[in-house]
Amino acid sequence: MNIIETIKKRKSSRTFNKVSLKPADKRDLESFIIENSTGLENEVVDFRIIEKNDADKQMKLDYGMIKGHNTYILGMSKSSIDSRVNYGYLMEKVVLKATEMNISTCWVGIFDSTYFKEVSIEDGFEIPGIVIIGYSEDRQTYQDKYIRFTINASKRHSWDKLFFNYKLKTPLTPEYAKKYSDSLEMVRLAPSSGNTQPWRVFFNDSANEFHFFKKMKNKRYELRGLHDIDMGIALSHFELTSLQNGLSGRWIKQTKENVNSIEDLQYIMTWKCE
Repeated sequence: MNIIETIKKRKSSRTFNKVSLKPADKRDLESFIIENSTGLENEVVDFRIIEKNDADKQMKLDYGMIKGHNTYILGMSKSSIDSRVNYGYLMEKVVLKATEMNISTCWVGIFDSTYFKEVSIEDGFEIPGIVIIGYSEDRQTYQDKYIRFTINASKRHSWDKLFFNYKLKTPLTPEYAKKYSDSLEMVRLAPSSGNTQPWRVFFNDSANEFHFFKKMKNKRYELRGLHDIDMGIALSHFELTSLQNGLSGRWIKQTKENVNSIEDLQYIMTWKCE
């Protein structure tokens, strides 16, 4: 997988053909899910591909007027910020794998969880979000274009709004980020709830660390934990791009003593360059 090309290729599809996944595609995707089920701090998420048949009533979605959907990927996480971040981190890897396989996807964070009778939700756990997968129309419908326009789906913040020097609090530039410029650019291009882009990344050049913080951009999304999922997606893009470019590192959770608080931001995770 060329991760940069795949990230640029990925887009949310909202008009699906009511066609089941090809058996070979389903097997390959399920194998990938099993092989990539362990995430941040070794937390495991068991994602499942659930297919509904024509006899099932189609789920109503409070987002985007999505049509023709009958296949979903979902799992459970603990009802905590860290677990939802991990959920987004792992699920986005599945989304990118599906994109590489020419399977269309759409992240959905607001949905009726009771629709999935196949899943028994334990106390203290939740289904933070789902991904619709399948085969979509080759052409974009007017509705697709309208929805992408209304949520500014193609618009992204510039670097000076997202990436900063940790000590000086000044904006980072691609020239200063050097070998990590691709990694940050792929974070910039990551999908997020309502395209709110809640991530803020601070580079500590003396420690050679990237600190990821969350900025609350939408109260409704924050209350539902969707910004946490967004942060996991950003971590996934950063890691996959870095590793493809031969930049090794690992995720660590720093203590409060080691990471300064920054205005109204919430610290999430640190990439320790190696």
